[in-house]
Formats: sequence, C-alpha cells, structure tokens
Amino acid sequence: MSTKPAIVIAQGSWQNRNSWDLFVEKLRAAGYPAEHVPLPSIGSTAVPLPGLPEDIAAIRSVITRFRDLGRKVVVLCHSSGGISGSNAVAGCDNVGLIYLAAFAIPKGKAMTQMLNGPPQPWIDVQGDRYFLRKELLADAIYNDLDEESQSKWIQETTYTSSVLFQGVSSYEPWSEGVPCGYIFCSEDKALHLPAQHQMAALLGPRAVTATVKSGHSPFLSVPDDLVIVVTDVAEKLVNSKAGA
Repeated sequence: MSTKPAIVIAQGSWQNRNSWDLFVEKLRAAGYPAEHVPLPSIGSTAVPLPGLPEDIAAIRSVITRFRDLGRKVVVLCHSSGGISGSNAVAGCDNVGLIYLAAFAIPKGKAMTQMLNGPPQPWIDVQGDRYFLRKELLADAIYNDLDEESQSKWIQETTYTSSVLFQGVSSYEPWSEGVPCGYIFCSEDKALHLPAQHQMAALLGPRAVTATVKSGHSPFLSVPDDLVIVVTDVAEKLVNSKAGA
C-alpha cells in the first residue's frame, strides 16, 4: 500500500467542481489519493443557503474517510477554502494543511473582516448570494489563461452563499500543532501577493512555503507545475511535522 498522503481539496468560491478535475487526475497519476470536496455553499438552492458549518462538515467527512483507511491526509485549501479547510481539521491527527493563495484567518475573525473594505469590484452582492461580474474575470481570476480558456471557465462560474463570508473561524491549525504550508501564486490579481504573504506570516517561521508562477487558478493554468509544488510541500509536512 502506498504511503503517500491523501490530498483533500477544499476549493475556493464560485468555481464549479469540474475546474479541479484535471488537477485531481494528475495527482492520482502521480500516486496520490486525491479527492475534491463539493462545497454546499457554492451554487446551492437550499433554503436557507448553507455556509461555513456545512462546508466544514463536507470536508471533514472526506478527511475522516481517508483517516479511517489509515491514511495521512493533507488538506489543500484554495482561496476562501482556507477558512473551511482550517476548521475542518480541528480535532484530527495525521493531518496537514496547505494554503494555496488562500485565506488563513485568525480565530474569531471572518473573511469579511480580512478583506478590509467593500468587496472586490468583480464581486456582485445580491442579497444572500455573491455573484461574479463575468466581464471582469478574465483579468481578475483567469489572467494567465488564453482567451479560449478564459471564456470557457468564466461561463463555468456560479454564485456562493454570502453567509460563508460572514462565518467566523473557531480554529487556528497553526496554533494547535497542525503542520501548515503556504503556496504563493505570484501573478494573482484576486488575492494579491502582499496579502498572501501577510496571511502566511500567521503560520509561523517553521511553515513550509513555495511559489508557483500563476494567477489565481494554477490548477487550470499550470496544473503540472502545481502538482510538483503541492506534492513536495505535502511530503515535507507529513514527514517533518513542519509548523508543529
């Protein structure tokens, strides 16, 4: 049986799950059990719309399944998936956490408090849902994709429950001995590099860090490069207990 850790993907907002299909396939081809978690807060028609607690429960169920099989698990959190993934590992052992241009949020804070102002201009707030202004996404989210790919993935976006962004984090994995790492996206125009560095600083001096030259969606623009970086950071986390 392979000793490689399972990689559980806690995605960011708005993007449909098929955005991650190719990357998951490449992780599996490299020998890593990998699973993308469909998050209830994205595109839901439930009433009321689900938010942070439901996303946490969805991620935790996948973590638990892998751990019950005796696997070590690394949760790969992208963008807003940082708060969901962080809270999902509470009480788990043999788990590591990678933030990929993601929100590392102190206990007691919500994403709305970390954004320091009104929503980005490409976010369209409509009542209990956050939509995207599709005419702005080519530059904000998909700036390193070709025009054909930009058009495809812009059409694949959906809305996210506004309550997710108001959800308060109750757990700091980096303060509880969970090995953590941060992967910076150097060309990101959605969560800019200085903000990424600011959040990575919360993880402490022993956190594993790496950089991929990409915009906000490297799993689409540079999936092969991202596989190399993610698996390298994941192995370092599970083998050295970095950040503990």
